[in-house]
Formats: sequence, structure tokens, C-alpha cells
Amino acid sequence: MLWSLLALALPSPADTLTYSGRDGRLTVEPPRMESPSITIDGRLDEPEWADAAVLSGFTQYTPVEGIAAAQDTEVRVFYSGDAIYFGFHAYDSDPSGILAFLTERDRSSFGNDWVRVMLDTFDDQRQAYAFFVNPYGIQTDGLWLESLPPAGGVPTNPKVDFNIDYIWDSQGRLVEDGWVAELRIPYVSLRFPDRPVHQWGLQIARGVTRSDFKSSWAPLTLDISSVLAQSGRLVGIHDIHPKRLVQINPEVTGSITGARVGGAFERGDPDPAVGLNARYGLTPNLVLDATFNPDFSQVEADVDQIQTNERFALFLPERRPFFLDGAEIFLTTQRLVHTRSVVDPIGGARLSGKVGSFAVAWLGAVDESPTSVFGGQDDALFNLVRVRRDVGAGSTLGFLYTDRTLNADVYNRVLSTDVRLLFGGRYALQTQLTGSWTATGVPGESTGLKPMATFHVDRSSRSSTLQFKLEDTHPEFRALSGFIPRVGDTEMQAIAGFTRYGRPGALVERWGSQIRYNSFYRHDTFWDGGSPFEWEVELWPSIAVRGARSLTAIVRVGGFDFQPGDFARYQVVDANGQSQPFPQPPAVSPIWGLALLPNIRINDRVRLTGRSFFREVPLYAEGSQGWEIQLAPTLEITPDQAWRVDLNHTWAHLTRSADGSDFGTVHISRAAVQYQFGRSVFARVIAQYDLERREPLRHPVTGQAVLVDGQLADVRSRGDFQSQVLLSWEPSPGTIFFVGYSRAMDGPYGYALSRKDPVTDGVFVKLSWLFRL
Repeated sequence: MLWSLLALALPSPADTLTYSGRDGRLTVEPPRMESPSITIDGRLDEPEWADAAVLSGFTQYTPVEGIAAAQDTEVRVFYSGDAIYFGFHAYDSDPSGILAFLTERDRSSFGNDWVRVMLDTFDDQRQAYAFFVNPYGIQTDGLWLESLPPAGGVPTNPKVDFNIDYIWDSQGRLVEDGWVAELRIPYVSLRFPDRPVHQWGLQIARGVTRSDFKSSWAPLTLDISSVLAQSGRLVGIHDIHPKRLVQINPEVTGSITGARVGGAFERGDPDPAVGLNARYGLTPNLVLDATFNPDFSQVEADVDQIQTNERFALFLPERRPFFLDGAEIFLTTQRLVHTRSVVDPIGGARLSGKVGSFAVAWLGAVDESPTSVFGGQDDALFNLVRVRRDVGAGSTLGFLYTDRTLNADVYNRVLSTDVRLLFGGRYALQTQLTGSWTATGVPGESTGLKPMATFHVDRSSRSSTLQFKLEDTHPEFRALSGFIPRVGDTEMQAIAGFTRYGRPGALVERWGSQIRYNSFYRHDTFWDGGSPFEWEVELWPSIAVRGARSLTAIVRVGGFDFQPGDFARYQVVDANGQSQPFPQPPAVSPIWGLALLPNIRINDRVRLTGRSFFREVPLYAEGSQGWEIQLAPTLEITPDQAWRVDLNHTWAHLTRSADGSDFGTVHISRAAVQYQFGRSVFARVIAQYDLERREPLRHPVTGQAVLVDGQLADVRSRGDFQSQVLLSWEPSPGTIFFVGYSRAMDGPYGYALSRKDPVTDGVFVKLSWLFRL
């Protein structure tokens, strides 16, 4: 009641300062306040808020677009000489249903109610700063990039690189009729052109998680592929100037590690280290970063993935802060940059920013990993250069160069150009032409120009989707600074789908289907007009019902033709125990499959997601046909405001179709339990098993035992276990203290820890502090 009276006491601004998005009033001229007396405490009780511009009239865009938002939202905005301010009042007809949890930074938009501010400070409709807060004011931020694929494939879903962190202030609190949040975003955290008067793109959105209803101030429609092209505008912002950023970030780390050496476990001496990161604004929009003796420790173990029937290298995401910051400019259709290929950097530097209509970046690092390039023993020099020019409304033209050099005779260099064109409101065309030059240091193994080319066109609308992709990679193409696991193939993909929507309030909110065709050819076979060696046709029906619950099914038919080169290292053992050539396995076709992908909100505190596969598959390791059952449920549990429990288990069992015999079994079990003491402090425990057993390989026709590189392909079995305990304090990005302990063990297949021996363990500590000058 007290808050309601206070809200009523706030004077209503004049009509000239009230902007209803639903009525099309999308050009906002916020008032300027000199030396505002605002305290960021989640209370809109200072006099400046009464005189601020008011944004109202939100429109729902999910699950049904174009109708008035089910819950009202009012946003107040003004600016000063050093920051822009936003005040939210998120009204809720059922305040008890608001989902608000204490959580670590950059997770507040997941499983919580949220509001989001997007500022396109160059007003170029290509990228925007994205600032989220939950009802407690806990922050999530990143950079909205129209060039990124949206989450879940829906154009209005986030296209955000969450790896970037900004420094800004926020606070929120629950009130009788909803929740309130205050945001202060300083200009020193933003890049924008230096001009007398500014015009920025503005989009504000709100999510009510219990219903999965999302609404926005500037109405959004799926009939336009670009979200930023549908933004409103902040105009008349004057007498503000971008700041030259100067940051110094010293850090101290220490660790004590142990490892198994010759069967005995030995613990080393303490290993302290001091590092320094620095950032200097050469101009307001061009920044130089440098790091010396950097700490690249990971505070969370990678999630294990199934490897039993996998042909290609598995992708592991980058987690190291220096490489994550500013990484978005290096993103292209082809993954030519993946900085985890820099294994053990001594130091690095980066120059990035915007000069006129050009976005530019250079990143260099020295990698002392002795196997960084073709098993060499010297330090490898790593250089990336990127230039991207804005073209028209939302389109870009780019250039990328990567170089990994061990010495004058050992290197990998890649040169690429890419184009992204938006036209007709709902069409996006992306092309990329790339060439690589590689020298291994072995006479006769150096290559000339080896090409890779990608063509992708996408038409998206509210009711239909059409996509086509063609990508061709030469067998000798290499991108050692990136992640291109599949070379020598030509991929052709086509997707067509439709979506239908229920009436407002209906049980079925959305349903539809897609049909997908995917095929792979050997590079030379494709250009000679031959047939694919791998193909599949899939039907993807899906349904979403009231209460944030959805289910997608996949029905698949396909085929696979094993290639002679796949078994060049193979032989079989005849009845006399002698090795003989490996007979070419027959093709497997047709192969059928069914998958189920649930995403079910059981209640406000429990969500079930996962995947289930029941399918015929090629068993790549021996050239036979198999049957796979894979179950991978994930439970996300939030017992109260502070606890979070994530449980997932993947079980995969493969048998041979010919006789039903076992081929392999995998169990990957992971539990993560986290307690949030406050906005900045949390403790987390992670435990993870990775169990695998694969039976001896045998020829699919003759049943003979198989040799690989002259060795009998016998039973392969392992039982790995990893654990980690972490206590972390992070009051703001760059300022952090954490202490933790991790342990890795191995042993026989099974869950019994008593049968496992330690491989490595260690205690690690880090303290860093960010100073802004």
C-alpha cells in the first residue's frame, strides 16, 4: 500500500514527455538533468524521476505478437553529463508469481523475471548494448549482434554475446504491485560517436518467466528479421562526449598442484604468480588492451561430451576473459577464429574499436605450448586482423586475416572476405570466401592456396521459414586459429517450415513443423556431379502450450556410404592370425530415427529439459550399422532464492543391428550445486563422471577382429571423475577473488570412487582488482 501511494504521488509528466509504444510514439527526447541526486537503491523517489520521460504502452511479442502486454510496464528515462538513467516499474497482477532469485552475475535473465534495455549508440541497426536486470537488480549484460543466430532460431529471441561485461549500476526490489528497478549506465562504459547532438536506437523489453510472456516498448514482429531495425529512438541528447577509457587490472594468483608420476602421486611446491592487464583508450572509440603473464585459469570445468561414435573433434567454448572481451568482431559464418587454439599464452595484446563506418580489430598472442603448430618446440606467434565496414541499413562487408607462425618454415595463414546483406525486411544473405596457406616444415607438405566457400540465405517471417546453405571445403584447407573440424566435404542444406499461433489465452500457444534436408559430398565428387555419401531428411514438428512448456520431435531417414579412405589404417585378422586388407564395408541405407526434445516448466522452481534419441546409426569405428538409444535429461532446480541445483545425465547405448551385440555404452553424470550468499558472493560444488566402454571392433561382414595401425582394436574402457569446489566474490567485472580446489581421478568403468586413483589435483587462488583512471 505504501508503495502504491508513493507511485501515485509521483506527478504525471506532461503529454510531451509520455511515449506510448503501442500508439507509435517511438521518438523520445529525454530531459537532461544536471548533477542528479539519484541514489541507485531501487526506489524511484528522487525528484528527477518525476520529471523524466515516461515510456509505456508495451506490446506482447511472445507467444502471441501484436496484442497489449498482459502486465503493464512503465519506464522513466533521463540523462546527465556523465550517464543515462532508467527507472522501471514492472506492474504484476499476481506479485506472488514473480520469479526472483539471487544468482551470480550474467545469469539473472535465466529463470527470473527480467527487463532489458538495448542502446544502439551508433544507430546503425547492427549491434546494441544489452543490459538486463532481474527483480533484485542483479545484472546480465552483453552485446546484441544482428549477425548472430537467435536463441532457439526465433528472430525475436536474444542474439546476444554474453561474454562481454560492462560496469554500470543497478538495484531492484519487490513491491506490492510488482517490482521496481533503477539503472545508471555511465558513458565511460559505452562507445558512441563524438558529435554535438546524438540519436540512439532504443528498445526495451520485459519477460514474465512463469508464463513465458515477453513484451516490448517498440512493437516487434517476426515478419522483420532484424530486431534493431524495429527500435525506437532517443533524440536530442546533447553536450555529452565519449570518454577515453583507462583501466589497470593487476592480479595475483597462486596454486599448489599434484599429479601422478610413475604410478605415485606427488604434490608440487606453491606456484605464485603476478600478472597485469591494462586498457587504454587511444581515442574515445579505439581501445588498446594488453596483458602480461596473464591468468587464464578456468573456474568451471568443461562439460564432458559423448565420444564413443564421434568422427570429428568436439567443440569446447572459450572461457578465458582476455579472449572473450571483444571477441564478437571476429565472428563470421565460418568459425575461422577460436582462441582456445592458443593453449598456453605468455602474453597478448588487442586493438579494437570503430573508425567511422569501419569496425577494426587486431589480436596478438605468444603461445608457449610446444605442440601449438604441427608438434613444433618453439613458441608460436598468433595474429588476427579484422576489418568490417557498415553498408546500407544493417549490412556489412568484412575482411579477416589469421596467422599462426612457429618459424619461417612452419605456419598456417588464412585470408577471408565476407558479406552480409539484409534486404526486403525479412531476407538475409551471407557469403564468405576463404583461402589457407600451410607449411609444416616437412619437404613437399607445404600447400598453396586451398579454398573454403560458404553461401547462406535466410527468409524469416512470423508464419514461415526458408533457409538454404552451401559450404565447400578443400581437403587440404586448414584453419589452425579456428575450428573447422570437417574438411574435404561439400555440405548442402535446405530448411522450410511454418508456424501457427493460438488465440490469446489458448492452451496451445504455438505449433508448427519444419522439413530439413542435409547432404554431404566429397569435395571432388560434388564438382564432378556425383552423389552424396551422407544424407538425411528430417521432419521437426513442435508444439508450445500455456505455462512455458514445449516439445519438439524429430523424425529422420537418411543414409551413409563409408569411404575407402576412412579405413586406410585398418586391417583384419584372418583364421591363421595373419593381417589382411580391410574389406570395404557396405553402405547403410536407409537408416531411421526418432528424437524428442522436451522443455517443460514443471513448476516455478523446477524445469526439465533434455533430449532422447532412438535411431539407427553408422558405427563409424568399424563400418557397420548400429542402433542407438540415448537419454539425456537435465533438471534445473531452485529450491529457494539462494540455492540452485543443476543435474544432468547422459546415457547412450549402441548395439550392432546385425546381431544385437553390444558396441558401446556411455554414462556422463554431472551435478552442480550453488549457493548465493548475496549479489556478489557464491559457493559452488561440481562433480562429474565420464564412463565409457567400447567392445572390440570387428568387420561388419566377415566378423573378423580389426587391427588399427597394427594394433588389435580390443575393449576400450575408462571411468573418469572430476570434482571442484569454488568460493567466489565478484563485486564488479574485473574485481574478483576466488579460492577453489579441483581433483581429477581415473579408474575402471563404474561409479565406485574407491576404485579410482587421483590423476591431478590442486588448490587455486586468484585476486584481481580493476582500477579506472
